[in-house]
Amino acid sequence: MALFSAESAAKAKEFQERMHARMRNMRASVEKTAGQAIAVAEVNGSLAGWGYANERWGDQPKDDVVGMRELKVMNVPADLAVGLGLLGFTFFGGMGKYEEHGLYLGIGSTGAFSYRLGAESGRRAWTKDQQSKGQQPATTGALPPPHIAGAAARTHHVEYAPAAR
Repeated sequence: MALFSAESAAKAKEFQERMHARMRNMRASVEKTAGQAIAVAEVNGSLAGWGYANERWGDQPKDDVVGMRELKVMNVPADLAVGLGLLGFTFFGGMGKYEEHGLYLGIGSTGAFSYRLGAESGRRAWTKDQQSKGQQPATTGALPPPHIAGAAARTHHVEYAPAAR
């Protein structure tokens, strides 16, 4: 009796081929998912980074004291300039095999500018609407942002448990 027949060798080879096919499919799925996760991280990371940079080092709008701060370089919003620069560089092949990363970072940078533009437009429209209704558009009852009012604007409510008797 043979320990290893041609039939069992064929079955072993078929099993090996199926396992290789499964591994290829799994690797392709993992690579796709990892690529998507990297894209999400790059876009959101650049948005968060620009939000921090604008509020940390940007100038307060003169016509909107509760508005978002904006970092400018040569009187141009830095996030917009960097975003358009990255997108243009990427579109014309400057990033080579890393073009998707330039695209994602450019999208995040221009997205930071677009968000701020939309938020300011919405706040101005709301203020105008409140004024047309004869209402006070100021943030009545609300605290101004911490960079306007300082740390004292942050209220803390502390309750102590009654003393045991």
